Amino acid sequence: MRRSWVAAFAAGWLVACGGNSLPGGDAQGPAPGGDVLPGDPVEPGGPGGQGNDEEPAASQSMWPLTTGSTWVYDIQDPVQGNFQKRVTVVGPGEVPGQPGINAIQVHSRQDRVLNGFVYEEYSWQVELTNGLVVRLREDDYRDGQQLRSTTWNPATVKSVARVPDALPWTYRSDVLEYISMGDGSQEQKDPTYIWKVLETGVTVQTRAGTFTNAVKIQRDKVNNQGEVKQDKTRYYWLVPGIGKVREEGERTEDLVSYDIKK
Repeated sequence: MRRSWVAAFAAGWLVACGGNSLPGGDAQGPAPGGDVLPGDPVEPGGPGGQGNDEEPAASQSMWPLTTGSTWVYDIQDPVQGNFQKRVTVVGPGEVPGQPGINAIQVHSRQDRVLNGFVYEEYSWQVELTNGLVVRLREDDYRDGQQLRSTTWNPATVKSVARVPDALPWTYRSDVLEYISMGDGSQEQKDPTYIWKVLETGVTVQTRAGTFTNAVKIQRDKVNNQGEVKQDKTRYYWLVPGIGKVREEGERTEDLVSYDIKK
């Protein structure tokens, strides 16, 4: 991450609340190597933030990042088999290796029983005022041993937190991806993702219940010619105030239970 990003985060802890409308349809993020996030970070005291008498807008975010919130999913993976994933919002803190930059830490634990090991992810995420959620860093562990650490420039889009004003809505995210493996080796990639909001007001059934106000989102990974890579399309069903309730594509995730903190 470029040092010049620090100014964008130094004003205070970044929390997932507030936010305005998403970027217009067919928007495109900054080119890889740019000095800014694809939007401004939400800060305490901003729209819907702490110190505002109105109900925090985070309560209607499609990607809540409130400390202590949890989600449990049933996973069906063609390679790893069937298992459960538990996601917990740890809370605000400094991003490792990026002094002065703060984000929301999220922990994911996957008990991959078929292969007999526990897989964990620690990621640092920020909700932006334009309604995007971006990820700055992710650390992956297997049975407590670190496998890799990944950072992005610009920060990569993790999800959509706001319902767009109009459809169709598309957003292109070009990033540079830096991977440090547990054995000390380094890798660099330049993936491109296309995000699309397909429908709103969708009914979706999950183990956690039936939701009638879901937003269906498609995420494609494309090559340098703009062609969608085979088997790299994902579909997400997000519900305001609850988050992701279902995912299909490379694997299936179905919400079992959730506890969203205010």
